[in-house]
Amino acid sequence: MKTKSVSLGEILAKESKNEEFRLAFEQRRFYLQVAHLITKLRTSQRLTQAALARMAGVSQPMIARLERGDSSRTPTFETLARILKALGYEMKI
Repeated sequence: MKTKSVSLGEILAKESKNEEFRLAFEQRRFYLQVAHLITKLRTSQRLTQAALARMAGVSQPMIARLERGDSSRTPTFETLARILKALGYEMKI
């Protein structure tokens, strides 16, 4: 039996026509982009998660969840701004 292969791009192209899927996909991508940015900035400054958490006034588990892209307990924009400020950046929306 021969199976048909489908690329991820083809699946995404088809599913992105569904508004609910597209919104969920974009939301997840945002969390992962934030996770990558915070991790990159923190490690470039040679900070531990605990050190960054102390500087930003948040818990170390919050930093860990943020860096994993965990969307189950999303931080507020205020919290993100505090973390970025601790890293020497300003968040503008």
